Amino acid sequence: MSQFYALMHDNTVKYISLREEIIADIRNLFINGGAVLKPEGIEEDEFDGNIVSRNGENITYVNYNLPEDFARIPDNQADMSEYNINEDTPKSIFYYDDGKFYFQAFNKKNMLQRKMILQIEFGNVFARMNNNAFIVEDKVHAIFENGRLYFQSYTIANQIFSLIDFVTEATNTEIESFGDIEGINVNTENIKHIANIKTRRLIKLLSNIDNIETFMRKASRTRANLLRKYGVNAQINENNELVLPTNNVVELNRTLEFLNEDIFRGVITDRLYRSNSKKKDNH
Repeated sequence: MSQFYALMHDNTVKYISLREEIIADIRNLFINGGAVLKPEGIEEDEFDGNIVSRNGENITYVNYNLPEDFARIPDNQADMSEYNINEDTPKSIFYYDDGKFYFQAFNKKNMLQRKMILQIEFGNVFARMNNNAFIVEDKVHAIFENGRLYFQSYTIANQIFSLIDFVTEATNTEIESFGDIEGINVNTENIKHIANIKTRRLIKLLSNIDNIETFMRKASRTRANLLRKYGVNAQINENNELVLPTNNVVELNRTLEFLNEDIFRGVITDRLYRSNSKKKDNH
């Protein structure tokens, strides 16, 4: 019996029905991907926002309680809704096997709808594929077993489950160091004055990943379009720096969430959402 599922943005789970002849192939994709992510005997480090996972050398984890819908797996599939590709927008697809959950992040790249997809039909002649489809990749981004969620990339794992509460808060000294990151212009004294727990956790994260550098490498028009598209009230100044809004904690946190990739558009509806939230974003 297949143990293939879709994890929705409200953390409910839907069953993905498979034909019998491909169940083993799907299972093997996830099992093999899991072995690459977490090889036998790899060093394990508890994640707090400081630890950096080095591929092949160590893996980070958090002690985690899965959402209540996971209690139905593997024995109560009959009580679950079935995944509908025309209506449902998952944030992850996953496979359950022998007490382990193997998660793969799901986004627009996985969807083949609304595109001109060609498939071989007769001999070497191609025809249009008329049905919607999605891609299952040969990789795993997170594994849950024995009460621990393992991952190599915080950014990707955070798209599956919110991990911000596991991050320690940036100190005032760390906020000052954050202001020295190349590519941003920020009044760190204002931040220290208005910052809340969320602000400090986001700063801690962004200080240990290269999202700001990656964003600032994009073309100026692309950056401006992204800021506008995601409703972020931040500007690029004449020195080609991103000026963070530090007079309003809501606008500051939104900018930090954007840089941390916590704001995204739905695969199907193109609506704005906050990562791992049940609610639409109203910006």
